[in-house]
Amino acid sequence: MSPLHPAIVHFPIGLTIASVIADTAAAATGWSSLASAGAWMVLGAAAGVTVAVAAGYYDMKRDSLCEETHRLVHLHLRFGWGILIGLWILTAWRWLGAQSDAPTDIAYLILAWVLAGLVGLQGWVGGEMVYGHGAGVAPAGQGQQPPETAKRPSLRVYHFLMRRPAQSEDR
Repeated sequence: MSPLHPAIVHFPIGLTIASVIADTAAAATGWSSLASAGAWMVLGAAAGVTVAVAAGYYDMKRDSLCEETHRLVHLHLRFGWGILIGLWILTAWRWLGAQSDAPTDIAYLILAWVLAGLVGLQGWVGGEMVYGHGAGVAPAGQGQQPPETAKRPSLRVYHFLMRRPAQSEDR
């Protein structure tokens, strides 16, 4: 069975970014249709990321990963949980709070943009795990770079985020 997570994860990524753009435009213009679109998209993103995290767990448990890639997957998982919690907070703030008509609270928009940035970073790390480390795919040896070169950017980010010194082969 093919991995499920990559097929699902694109929906919450797109919905998160689109909701933030719609909410920002609604706050700037006052257009209620953009505010409504933003509210529905953040709800869809929160539901989608919930399914994506579950699918990621499922895929991780049945994939045979080397230790290096497994460490990246765990970092990716931690960020996934943070994004899941953040999106559900935004959704509750939007649907249960005073932000239902239009997100005029600057704190809401700042949190939404921070989450959109984290979603972008998360997507990049996920892509690096697949295309640089071969997570979830059968390596074909057909990349544009040798495997060790392809792994360097994600390993640098991992070492930076985990506050661990980079090993000489990661440089």
